[in-house]
Amino acid sequence: MTRSGPPGTENEIIESDLDEVVPPAAQGLAAVIFCAVAIVLIGLAPFATRPQPMDKGWYLAPINWPLISLALALVSGAILSWRFWASYRSTEDHDAFQRESLWAFGGMGAAIEYSVYFCIYLVGVSYLGFAIATVLFLQFVAWRSGLRGRKWMLATLVVAIGIVLIFRLGIDLWFPLAPVFKFLPAWVGNTLGGVL
Repeated sequence: MTRSGPPGTENEIIESDLDEVVPPAAQGLAAVIFCAVAIVLIGLAPFATRPQPMDKGWYLAPINWPLISLALALVSGAILSWRFWASYRSTEDHDAFQRESLWAFGGMGAAIEYSVYFCIYLVGVSYLGFAIATVLFLQFVAWRSGLRGRKWMLATLVVAIGIVLIFRLGIDLWFPLAPVFKFLPAWVGNTLGGVL
């Protein structure tokens, strides 16, 4: 809490978001979700990593550190998850408990929305190509966040061109010709396909 005026005045104390106490039920629900994600990632780890190099020590195997980190997250999350389920079983007002649990995701609506947009963008890269998908994605995200003026459209276009140049020239990352170029004349794909 912070003071906003002289002591004794009506607006003396201002509530701060940093002082907000997270309800135990919200902590527990977040822990349950993180535990579920950790279990899925542990199951995928053997398929998502390469085998251990034969000439290196066991500790350099690509699977080891992700598994150690995920196991630590799983153990610590399991404790909160156990408390969450015990509290849920012992409470009499399940509706109030559920409302308190969902507090954990109260401010995540925008983050989830933009994460979905980014996932759509990643799928769009495989169909439209890196440059076209990046320009469309940045234009849409700027528009969706309320930046709709001509200045912002130009700014996002410049940023998209900068990203494409960094990936193409700086990092030397090239993607195969996008399927959208099959519908265009051959000269478009031959001339612009490598860049777009």
